[in-house]
Amino acid sequence: MKKSLISSILLLFLVSCAQIQALQDEPETYDSQKQKILTEKAEDRDINLPPGSTIIDELRFQGFLAIGGFGSETNLQVNSITFNVALDKVGFMPLISVDSMSGIIVTDWYSLDDGQSRIKINIRVVDQEMTDESVTVSLFTQSLDGDRWIDQGINSEQSLKIKESILTSARSLKIASEL
Repeated sequence: MKKSLISSILLLFLVSCAQIQALQDEPETYDSQKQKILTEKAEDRDINLPPGSTIIDELRFQGFLAIGGFGSETNLQVNSITFNVALDKVGFMPLISVDSMSGIIVTDWYSLDDGQSRIKINIRVVDQEMTDESVTVSLFTQSLDGDRWIDQGINSEQSLKIKESILTSARSLKIASEL
């Protein structure tokens, strides 16, 4: 009786260990391989990304889309021409975040004159169309007062000029590409 009990426990232990090994031997999916490669490249270039970054953690973002009703197969529909033109327009500034999937570009603060004032631009390409509603631009300004930066708010006039410049260039490129 004692031998059969020990044999049963030993058999149960061996079977459960074999199942653990089988799980470890499963091939990686395409998404996990892609995420692994992106992580390795970021580490090779000494890029420190925060946990949950949209650049590396694409799987979590796809899960969010599925919860929102978009489905995991659906990408957000952002006009790549408009997005690339917008990126080109602000490419001279230091960039904090660029996400082509959601169409968002965020610059860091950039000083224009003797370090007394600075600007920061947020751009969002919303859809495939090239209408005024397809792009939102916010240009934030600050001025230096002693050793403190004072917010001056959003410069609506300059924001509108940047938006119009992006849309005009994007429309021209689209027309040229259709010739």
